[in-house]
Amino acid sequence: MTSLAQASRALLRRRAFTLATILILSAGIAVTTTMFSIVNGVLLRPLPYPDAAQLVTVYESSPGQRERVSLLAPVRLDEWNRQTRAFSSLSGSYTENVTDTSGAEPERLDGRRVMPRFFDVFGMRPLLGRTFVPEEERFGGSTAAVISEGFWTRRFARSPGAIGARLIVGGTGYTIVGVMPGTFTAAATDVWIPAQLAGEMMRIRAARFLVGVGRMKAGITIPEAQDDLARVQAALGAQYPETDKGWSADVRDMKQIRVGDHRRPLVLVFGAVAILFAIAVANVAGLMLVQLHRRASEFAIRAAIGASRWRIVRAVMEEVLLLTLAGAAAGVGLSYWLSGIAAAAFSAIPGIAETGIDIRVLGFVAVVTVAATAVFGLLPALFATRVTMAGRGDTGRRHRLQAGIVVAQLALGVVLAGSAGLLLRSYGAMTGVETGFDPARVLTFHVGAAWDEDRARIGQLQVRLLSELERLPGVRAAGYANFLPATGATLRLQVVVQGLASQERGGAFTSGSRTVTAGYLKALSVPLVAGQWCADVRADFHTQRVRDAMVNRSFVERFAAGQNVIGRRLEFSQQGGGAFQITGVIGDVREDGPAAPPVPYVYICLPAGSWPDPQYVVRSDGDPRALAGAIRGLVKSLDASRPVFGLKPLTEVMDAALDQPRLNATALATFAAAALGLAALGLYGLLMLLVAQRRRELGVRLALGASPRDLARVVIAGAGRLVGAGIAAGLVLMLAAGRLLRTLLFGVAPYDPRALLWSVAALAFVALAAIVVPARLAARTNAMEAMKAP
Repeated sequence: MTSLAQASRALLRRRAFTLATILILSAGIAVTTTMFSIVNGVLLRPLPYPDAAQLVTVYESSPGQRERVSLLAPVRLDEWNRQTRAFSSLSGSYTENVTDTSGAEPERLDGRRVMPRFFDVFGMRPLLGRTFVPEEERFGGSTAAVISEGFWTRRFARSPGAIGARLIVGGTGYTIVGVMPGTFTAAATDVWIPAQLAGEMMRIRAARFLVGVGRMKAGITIPEAQDDLARVQAALGAQYPETDKGWSADVRDMKQIRVGDHRRPLVLVFGAVAILFAIAVANVAGLMLVQLHRRASEFAIRAAIGASRWRIVRAVMEEVLLLTLAGAAAGVGLSYWLSGIAAAAFSAIPGIAETGIDIRVLGFVAVVTVAATAVFGLLPALFATRVTMAGRGDTGRRHRLQAGIVVAQLALGVVLAGSAGLLLRSYGAMTGVETGFDPARVLTFHVGAAWDEDRARIGQLQVRLLSELERLPGVRAAGYANFLPATGATLRLQVVVQGLASQERGGAFTSGSRTVTAGYLKALSVPLVAGQWCADVRADFHTQRVRDAMVNRSFVERFAAGQNVIGRRLEFSQQGGGAFQITGVIGDVREDGPAAPPVPYVYICLPAGSWPDPQYVVRSDGDPRALAGAIRGLVKSLDASRPVFGLKPLTEVMDAALDQPRLNATALATFAAAALGLAALGLYGLLMLLVAQRRRELGVRLALGASPRDLARVVIAGAGRLVGAGIAAGLVLMLAAGRLLRTLLFGVAPYDPRALLWSVAALAFVALAAIVVPARLAARTNAMEAMKAP
């Protein structure tokens, strides 16, 4: 304790150094710990279910088709469940947003229809009540609902009285039987309702719309489970060759599916934070070397009175220990605050809300602290005491070590700046891509409707709503589609076109699909290339006739080799739903996302009511948000039980599609700026030290006739060599970084010259800022005073 007290007093005497060291360490540890807690919670921690390693997501697959993986048909799920040997249970679900009218105002709820055994697969106990029983899961059974913890809190203020309460969905009452904890799903789900599919639907083998989930038996691996379902499906293919032959199963780890495309960006940001922390530690090491140099006479006196080198090193390390403990404690405390900010910034990442400081994170902090102690404390202490014991003539080694630290900082700064430049240019390329439509002055919204409602009634409402919307002042066009473009809602179907032959199995083409009205395409200013628009939407849901369809330019170029397709018959293979006649060709729209190239798409114009809950779009002459009040009032006048939700300009929807690339670029640019700042600080500290140590030499140069400008050149030349070495090393490291960034880039090569030039220019700028003060100090050297310096 006595030695630690002495170390505390020694640090208090050097308040500026102590404060700077603790601030740099605490900031570095806080940011690094926060990012590791996110990586730990999202990537490393298992899913919050019992025996989570046994949970998988199950799809159908058809290796012979262009789109290999498909959703699961209910009938096939039932057959797999009965015949599997590898699974204890299989189930599935699909999204269906519903409107609850049990309150004073209708409310749209994020819903999910679930198949039997859904909650059994996950094995998680509800917070309150129970999950579904078999009688509630069969067709025609009792109506029940399980709600989420978030909805329970919002609607019922966490009251136990929620159990037994009723929700009114589509005129039917659903009794709430349970509440699931917030960790059960990362999706924005309010309520789970049994699918209760009718027998007719359970016989349609081509109706693939379920996301399958399964729990493997203990000891079963994913390859074994996939082989087992492939065996079952092969038997079904022989039994039902027309619909099942050539199909198989695809089994994937549920954790990997949940994480999805978020893995690479998280690893990228964590890597950037780790580099930044390494630069911060290197900076502290440079500060420590300066301090130890200033204490050289103190160490020499200690050695003269009998202190060994290891005794001096231990005294230094006691001070370092106090600094690192203070920095680690402050960093962990700051990390609690940063975790909340990070959770809001990365809210789209599944599981981000459950991240926090746990045993693994604290262990990471301990490892980081020990490593930081060794790098910025032990190594400089060993080096400095070695130089002190050897005498003053060995100071060149210290300068070389400090120079090496600065070069490493500069090199890592180049890597971060170059990587940020690549991502920024990639983001710029995405924002500048030609989407094929004009989102400006377009408002989009939903009107609550359910799939199990009377479709004819919904169709009449949709026709009246579109007609009234087009009469509103300032409205140029109005329509709807099942999904908006560039939002990642990818649908792939097999189509057969009269007079065109495909090389794929069955002679069908794999094409994207959208359900639209002509008013939707006009509202988005999608160009008509050939033919004519679909007929205006009509409420003839039950009328059997050939419907209109349109295809895009890519469809014609890829499948028809430029032939005229107007008037040809089009059918969806294995899908049913009647035939369509191609009436027109439209321009290519980036339906699958801003970074995805246009692909063949079919735009079918179904009767009103075919898609109960579409995305409405309205093009206005001015600010589209000004129409919000009129739209709400119009819907209320047509049907007061229908909620209007999701009212927002289409430009906001498009911006949201670029959130992840923007976040990647912004985060890396922020870290790059911090890294360059720290590197400049390290360069500044080294140059100031060199100027102070070479005062006598500079005085001699002045006495021999050198000008102040010559002295400044000496400092600038030395700094130039360090900066050049840092740039060279950084560009070499960028070769490796470019390969890692390749999958995150769009429209930019991994070794884009502009990005590399940007990183070099940024480093040169901060280096110039760091050189100015030391160069001016050298130029102002007084020859007489410098000659008297010790």
